Amino acid sequence: MEHQIGLPFITEERLQEVEAELGFSLPSELRAYFKKENKFEAGEWQFHPIKDEQYIKRTWEDIVHVNSTDAEDYPDGFFRIAADGSGDELGYLLPDAETIILWDHEEQELFPVAPTLAAFMEQEQQLLDSAMQADEFFETVLETEAVYGLSKLKQSGWAYCPSNQEETDVLLFFSTEEGARACQTDGWENYHLIRLDLDVFRDGWLPNMIQDGLYCGLNWDASLQGLELNPENVLEELEG
Repeated sequence: MEHQIGLPFITEERLQEVEAELGFSLPSELRAYFKKENKFEAGEWQFHPIKDEQYIKRTWEDIVHVNSTDAEDYPDGFFRIAADGSGDELGYLLPDAETIILWDHEEQELFPVAPTLAAFMEQEQQLLDSAMQADEFFETVLETEAVYGLSKLKQSGWAYCPSNQEETDVLLFFSTEEGARACQTDGWENYHLIRLDLDVFRDGWLPNMIQDGLYCGLNWDASLQGLELNPENVLEELEG
């Protein structure tokens, strides 16, 4: 996973100094990351660094400073480790030093988002990969003016998955034949490869999906990982 943004690892001696300032031991996973690199990120999340005198300007908003500032604005025990620039914060609700917690600044509530830091990093990488898959879909179909999918029958039975977001379904579309064929597994082996002209997809399928409350899955991989996109947003992107 690519999340290093350039600062060297933190020594054990320095980690112990920081823990003395904080008054408690850093969570073990976070500690292990700092021993590999100091200032790192995952998706939109920038992790608060440990202050390093060699890189003082880049580590000024360090993890000790952040957690000693405006502490009264957050729930007791919430140890902040990252921010996304929107006002939301990521952290641990101590003494639980494993579960990753999101502070939603609009709702003023805490929500668990991952059982461990490693799991959170994997989730963010998957989101990044899925976003790249969607971007590739738009770029390719605007050039080729063709959209592909799988269908049980030539006129009906389009391949779909239940949504993880709403009580609805996600219809799958691909920018290449190869991408669609890669999903001809696990019950879809005998599904037909269907090609749609881009204008048919844009002017027919997407408006109908908006009306029916369905989602789009664009260029999902063979393990059926990808973003669930509102067809209104897909339509806007294609009409650009």
